[in-house]
This record gives sequence, C-alpha cells and structure tokens, in this order.
Amino acid sequence: MSYKPSVAVIGSAGFIGGPLVEAFSRPDLKDKIQFPVKVLTRSAKDKTSTSTIKYVEAELSESNVAKVVGELKGSDVIVSLLPPSPDTISVLESTLKQVKPKVYIPSQFGSDIRPAQKNLPGFLKIKIDHSDNGHFLTEIVGHVGIDANTKTVTYAGSPQTKIAISYLPDVGNAVASLTSIEPSKLPDTVRIQSDEVTYEDIAKKYEKDHGVTLQVKNITAEELLKKANDRIQTAKEFSLEDFLLYLWAVSVGGRDYGNSYSKNDDDLVNPGGKLFKWTKFH
Repeated sequence: MSYKPSVAVIGSAGFIGGPLVEAFSRPDLKDKIQFPVKVLTRSAKDKTSTSTIKYVEAELSESNVAKVVGELKGSDVIVSLLPPSPDTISVLESTLKQVKPKVYIPSQFGSDIRPAQKNLPGFLKIKIDHSDNGHFLTEIVGHVGIDANTKTVTYAGSPQTKIAISYLPDVGNAVASLTSIEPSKLPDTVRIQSDEVTYEDIAKKYEKDHGVTLQVKNITAEELLKKANDRIQTAKEFSLEDFLLYLWAVSVGGRDYGNSYSKNDDDLVNPGGKLFKWTKFH
C-alpha cells in the first residue's frame, strides 16, 4: 500500500504561510497526500477553504489543548508555522505527544542551527522563523555587511564567500513536498537552496537597484565572529540589528557552518527540478 499521509498545518501567518498554502495546489501532490490539508488558524474570518485547504479556528494555548488535539488527531504529518516562544513550544510539545504524528516539521526555515553554533554558541537557542527572499537580500541588508546609511559594504574575509539563498515560494514548495515523503526517507535536517551567491554579487545588485556606489571596507572573519560572540553574550533582548549581525557571522563561517552547504537536499524535495522551478538570484 502506497504512503498517502493526512497533513495538518498549525498557523497560517508569517513569511511561509501563504507560499505553503499555495504550494499544496500543485498537481503532483494530488495522489501523494490526502486532501484537504487542515490548517489551524486563530481566526478564519478572512480565509476561504478550498478543495485543497480546510481552515479550522483553533488557537494553540494551554487552555485550548484538548480542542487542538481533537482537530489534529489522525494527522500523519504536522507542520508548525508558529512563531517561537517558550510558552508556545511547551504547549506544542504537549500537543504533539498526544497526537503522535509520524512526521513533525518545526518552524525553523533558515540557518542550519547546529553547525552554526560551533562558531557562534547560543545562536537561535529559541528558533526564529526566517527565510531569505528578495526583500531580505535587497532592502534589509545588514546581514551581508551593507550599511545603507553610510553607503558602505564591509567584507568579512573574502567577498567571494558563498551563501545559500532560498526564496519564499521555493521554501513553501519544499515543505509541501516533504509532507508527502515517507518518514523513513527523511533526514533529520533538510538543507535546500534556491541559488548560491557571493557577498560581492549581493553588493553589486544593491548598487544597481539603488543607484549608489558602496565604499568597500574589509575586516577578518575572526573579527566579525568575535564581535558577534561578544554581542550574543551581553544582549538582554531580541533586536533586528543584533539578529542580522549573527546571521552575517554565521555566513562567513563558510561551507557547512550554517548558511552554505557542500551537499543539499534539493533533489529530495524536487527530483530533477521537475516539480517546481527553483528561483534564481535576481
């Protein structure tokens, strides 16, 4: 008997919600998973269920665990799109223990945390849902050494250092594909990338898009890592500026240290590139 799992998604907002819902409409998934996919959301007022997606109002909270468990019972695969917080993680763990899905896909769609922590201990101790898309690489650019205010780009190490990037539609498609794959064939960590670019590629695109010339500065990768490690030890609360610094520090670590891979799982989620088209850097 072929594997055809029932799928549920907890949460529908954030960067990934829309792309994932859209991805479930792919024709190739019709015979691979059971439809409709159930999406638990805090409010379904502005959402319309279809033949592929069924929205259900059910907020994940300590007082509402029984209802959520009831909605999720029987789900073979559960995808979480919930933002991370200690309270949410605790309630989610309790829910999963009762539902017992065959596969659970957590809301961490960004850096490969474990190797990243070798260079930057403490990085993402609480998982932060993030993914590079066009906006994250052309407007929010602190994590690639660009300072829009001073019109400078600082290269930590070589400007030819490569980083993997993933566009949101591709992340949605990859997660949708993962829900259809037999558990025994899934690795613990899935590494995908839409494309691979250098810091210099990104700086040149920024100059072209914004009609500016960036003054080049240089520091060593070791100097950046020290700055990031010092900051992570003293930071008392989350800030976007600090987070971008940490992402930058992880990236300069090079291959297999969080943001660049010697091997990826693109072919697992998109064999031969036949299920969807990977988005190239643009």
